[in-house]
Amino acid sequence: MRNDDIDGDLPRIRATDDDRVTERPGAAEPPVVRAVREPTPRRQRNGALWAVCLSLLIALVGLGYWSHQQQSRLQRQLVATQESFARISEEAAGRLQDISGKVIATESNLSQGEQSRAQQLSQLEQKVEQLAAIQQTQQEALQEQQQRLQQAMETHTQRLTTLDGLAGTLGEQVERQQQSLTELTLQVESTSEAQAGLRNDLTQASERLQGLAELERQLEEQGTQLARQRGELQALLQASSGTSVEQEMLVLRSEIDQRLASTEDSLRAIDSFRLQANRNISTLQSQLSNLQQQMNQR
Repeated sequence: MRNDDIDGDLPRIRATDDDRVTERPGAAEPPVVRAVREPTPRRQRNGALWAVCLSLLIALVGLGYWSHQQQSRLQRQLVATQESFARISEEAAGRLQDISGKVIATESNLSQGEQSRAQQLSQLEQKVEQLAAIQQTQQEALQEQQQRLQQAMETHTQRLTTLDGLAGTLGEQVERQQQSLTELTLQVESTSEAQAGLRNDLTQASERLQGLAELERQLEEQGTQLARQRGELQALLQASSGTSVEQEMLVLRSEIDQRLASTEDSLRAIDSFRLQANRNISTLQSQLSNLQQQMNQR
């Protein structure tokens, strides 16, 4: 068949009209002698064609041999590949069996794990709900605390403004107090001298009061003696009946009355002096306490 294809592709070799020598008709023209080209020999043309055909045949044979070698090599590779695929499929089948066993065990474990996880999830959902409720309450409490803090901050700012004003006034008052303190130091120095004088007056007044107490005691003794003497006189008047005795008794009574009157006057004077001394002492004590308080405050 290959030879038939080659023969079909080769051109046909035949003599054409162009290769023949023809004569053009002409009656009046003389014969013209032309150089006749010698035709190419057919043997040379057939040899070249057969050489081309032979080379093509050799090329086709070489191509067929090479393609046969390639096909055999590909067949060997295909067989080796099929064998390797068979080994791989066997190994894969074994592995698939192992994996299927593991998957079954894993599914059983997963079913148990899923049940436990479902329980854990339900517990977690309950805890999440509880935490959400707690968070809601905490959020509300936090909002209330924020509102309270905001109100406290507003009141605090108001107090700060008030305190700033008070600080300014207090600064002025402090300056005034410093000035008054300098004045009071001078007054304290003067009052210390006055205190010394008042203490001297108090000591003198206490000494006078002691003397008045002694005098009052003596007057009381005299009053008791006079009362006793008056009682004796009354007894004598009742016992005696003579005019001379009565006259003497009248004289004695008048003297006793005069003494009693003078004693009462002296007692009233002593009482008034005592009251005056007590007033002076209380006044001095109040002045001393006031001075002491002023000194302690400053």
